[in-house]
Amino acid sequence: MNGTYTKAERAHIEQVKTLSCSVCDKPGPSDAHHIRQSQPYTCVALCKSCHQDSKLGWHGQKIMWKIHKMDELDALNVTYRRLLDAAR
Repeated sequence: MNGTYTKAERAHIEQVKTLSCSVCDKPGPSDAHHIRQSQPYTCVALCKSCHQDSKLGWHGQKIMWKIHKMDELDALNVTYRRLLDAAR
């Protein structure tokens, strides 16, 4: 991939950002955490704390993730379920 996203991929990422956090349910807007940077459809809706906090977040000690017994695939599942529910 050349590092740029298509219009549809960008729209998907923006839609993910409107969702509540897939870990703690904090209302959006959220960050779009990419499980794999080159795969835009594997992004997860995360609040700032669950994403970047040095203790709670994925890019830290992952304490919030451990409390909720979640990993990235669990959060991706929540994100997709919410996207599908919003489309109905």
